[in-house]
Amino acid sequence: MFYYVVHLALAFGWAIFLLTFIKTMQFKNIKESKIFGFLSFLFMLLVMMVGVKIMLSNHSIIKSGYWIHLKLSIDILLMVETLFLLNLLRVGKFISTKCGNIMYISTFFGFIFMIFLTMLRPF
Repeated sequence: MFYYVVHLALAFGWAIFLLTFIKTMQFKNIKESKIFGFLSFLFMLLVMMVGVKIMLSNHSIIKSGYWIHLKLSIDILLMVETLFLLNLLRVGKFISTKCGNIMYISTFFGFIFMIFLTMLRPF
């Protein structure tokens, strides 16, 4: 049960740092983008490590329904988004206002939907 609470707390941290990272990239703030990009990447790795630990310790989660596969698919998309933004930051590019707003809203709803899937396990 401890790992579930840690996983949820880390996921909330990742969500906050990723959303803030998107906004700093949108407003072209390089110093804050580096800080929030690093924190987002760190929390992403921690979420992934604890999630793998949970799945390896309880194999029934993988067979519990399609909800876990949809949740993991959204999770992978958000990880790709984090890595994409870090790559943009590495080459010195930023995102436009419109793109930033779209990424922010889709990321927010992605995290909300993952919480919904985890808590309710609808299918």
